[in-house]
Amino acid sequence: MIVTFVCPSAPHPVGGVIAFYEFGNALARRGHQVHLVHAPFFRNRIESLDELSWFSFDPRVHHIVSADEAKVPDADIFFGRSDDPAHGLPVILIQGVEMLHIGVEREAFRSRALKVCIASWLVDVGRRFGVDADQFEVVHMGIDHERFRVRTPPPDRGPVVGILHSSHEAKGWEVGRAALEAAHRERPELEALVFGTSTPPGPLPPWMTFRLNPTPTELATEVYDRSAVFVQSSHYEGFGFTAVEAMACGAALATTDNGGSRDYAFADRTALVSPPGDADALAANVVALLADRERRLRIAEAGRAHVAGFSWDQAGADLEACLLRYLADPAAYQHEPGPEPPGALEDGFALR
Repeated sequence: MIVTFVCPSAPHPVGGVIAFYEFGNALARRGHQVHLVHAPFFRNRIESLDELSWFSFDPRVHHIVSADEAKVPDADIFFGRSDDPAHGLPVILIQGVEMLHIGVEREAFRSRALKVCIASWLVDVGRRFGVDADQFEVVHMGIDHERFRVRTPPPDRGPVVGILHSSHEAKGWEVGRAALEAAHRERPELEALVFGTSTPPGPLPPWMTFRLNPTPTELATEVYDRSAVFVQSSHYEGFGFTAVEAMACGAALATTDNGGSRDYAFADRTALVSPPGDADALAANVVALLADRERRLRIAEAGRAHVAGFSWDQAGADLEACLLRYLADPAAYQHEPGPEPPGALEDGFALR
């Protein structure tokens, strides 16, 4: 196949954009011709591939760093929107909901095109927009298991908790911080390793250490590999890269039931799960994992074993299969959406 991805590229790592790059790499490894069109990321755009030196592209991927649509090649498959049929059959990669603007997301869910969801809960969201489940395919994202792996055995880790800081309201930083402060009052030996692409507001207590823009290797070795527990405090989450990476590195997961976590956080098996927005319940789960060593190790090992199945090679194979089905019968994925139920455009509807 000839496949084009339109990617909103930024000079710093962004999880949703990395997914496009990794899917492109995975298809290129499988022998397909892949083009990446590097579009603006909000008001910013890269000027050259040198600005993406933090990511390792497969050398077979062709890059277009230009706003000139005339340079977009003819293809079989086009991840994006185009009025030119020669660009390929349209595919929408759905990575979340209530992350951008609900009107834009509504248009994506209801488009007459194959919709590839990175997590199974997003199919349920699509049905709430009046779209039949057979208009979607689920292709789970992967992680780099060579980088994200256990180095320090979980039994040897101290009372260290990892957490992502993000300014996006969906990520629930205030809930996560409140949960860690409550947990620290019960377990004063608790240390928190905080990381992110922006600095948390206000001063952090001395038992919290913040790392700005760690490289993927630094994140694996200096945050995840030290963490006995990883906290995901999101109100809603498309997939949850950081949680899966931390699990692969041997951290036991304490997470909210945020949508994306439903494909890997199974209560008291691979994680401890609490309702979104409930800082007290999240804190109780952190304390429970720190207080019960055997439970923590059991959950950490089960979580590590489960996320071992999330690889980019598997994602590439799964994506290839659904794209071939689409090419064989495009009309099967281009049905008109049905009527929307009341409240579909209300904020916060996604997890109801």
